[in-house]
Amino acid sequence: MKRYVGVIVLICGLAGAIAHAQAPKYKYEITKLIVNLPNASGKARDTASVAADGKGNILVLRRSEPPVLIYNREGKLLNSWGTGLFVDDHNIDVDRFGYVWIGDRNGQMVYKFTMDGKLVMSIGTKGVKGDDTSKTSFNRASDVYVAPNGDIFVADGYENHRIVQFDKDGKFIKIIGGIKGRGPGQLDAVHGVAMDSKGRLVVLDHHADDPHITVWDAKTGKFLEDWGSLHLTMGSGFTMDEKTDTFYVADTNGHQFIIVKDGKVIDRIGDLQVEGHQAAFDNGTGAIYLADTGALGGMIWKVVIKK
Repeated sequence: MKRYVGVIVLICGLAGAIAHAQAPKYKYEITKLIVNLPNASGKARDTASVAADGKGNILVLRRSEPPVLIYNREGKLLNSWGTGLFVDDHNIDVDRFGYVWIGDRNGQMVYKFTMDGKLVMSIGTKGVKGDDTSKTSFNRASDVYVAPNGDIFVADGYENHRIVQFDKDGKFIKIIGGIKGRGPGQLDAVHGVAMDSKGRLVVLDHHADDPHITVWDAKTGKFLEDWGSLHLTMGSGFTMDEKTDTFYVADTNGHQFIIVKDGKVIDRIGDLQVEGHQAAFDNGTGAIYLADTGALGGMIWKVVIKK
């Protein structure tokens, strides 16, 4: 099924809902790539996250067993694994080295796997909540990014207010942020982290309260800038094209999807009827995948930008 988006309605949640009408700059082809995941719970929130390795594998993380499903770009199921491993799986990513990272939100853990499900590394203290000063424990971490040098950045932002940096072997390096708030150098409800071509950390913050993107120096941990309001209701899905420093954000409750470049929103599509919780950019094709957390039985959407 294909949908082409014309005039859109934007839902902006600052003090209340504000409606806008705007024509998208680009044309978008939006298709259902994967529908009704096998052995699905049939409940909303079942489809948690999606990742792409850039080589043809699309990885789906869901809250049914087995939790990890691997498809090709045509939507054919290739493999599955992970039964019994997680308490509350939340996010999945594939790093530049081909390893799979999964965040177990309420399990307070971050795991590194091979593509076929072999556990390589665990970070965190299972079942133990850490505060903003903890070096060994998280409190409902939300995302993982692996830098070109192998350093690991964990967005620890559902209850804490920070990014935690580890080296490639999982050894603690430093805490970035760690102060609750909305001012410079503060974080509140971090839901995504990435790194641009300048080596700066780009962070999706204020998850459900006027989402913003903030920028930090990865080497020093110093706050650099705030790109301002994204005019979203719940900024959840966060992914990027590392070749162009273009960022893509899905609004779960606002049923919209935006493109951000050079600190500005350059396009916005809405009225999608998609509750995009996590997003993934496919470096091999340029397509973006959205995990629809509201779809009963599971759903992954594919978005292609027609420039």
